[in-house]
Amino acid sequence: MQRIWRIALIVLAVVAVIGATGLGVAFTLGVFADAGRFRSTPDCAVLDASMVAAVVPTAKVESDGDNCTAGDGKIQLNVGFTVVAKKGTVGGPELASRYLDVVGNAGTERLDGVGDQAIRQRVQAIGQPQIITMRVSNLIVVLSVADLGGGELPASADTGLVEVAKSLTIKLNS
Repeated sequence: MQRIWRIALIVLAVVAVIGATGLGVAFTLGVFADAGRFRSTPDCAVLDASMVAAVVPTAKVESDGDNCTAGDGKIQLNVGFTVVAKKGTVGGPELASRYLDVVGNAGTERLDGVGDQAIRQRVQAIGQPQIITMRVSNLIVVLSVADLGGGELPASADTGLVEVAKSLTIKLNS
């Protein structure tokens, strides 16, 4: 009887070692890394005229590949999407977050309540462009607005761009 217990314990130990080795190999290969929710970029149908009305009240929404534009001939809003894939043991959302951390260190402000993470840049250039870069899971979304005539943006563009980003976040999360 004692011999059966020894054999059972040895078999159990061998199975535990094989299992632990298998888990270690799986972890090393990145099997458990979070890929994120997005496998491809959304199309421009996620952006509609009512969503961008806070920045461009009479906008015409158009698409060019992964980039969407909404403009009225004077003010133009651009939205671009990039999917971040996992690499090894680092998941897509984590890599996207690291990207925003690096980009967000120079001349940017953090925006709370926009996407999973977001920053805004105010560029001192012709047309007073503003850029919001945000992350929704493993998707990087860049929103920019500028006056095509080279003038100043209307005062509503400042808060309007944040509202567009929040609305887009809700749509992407649904």
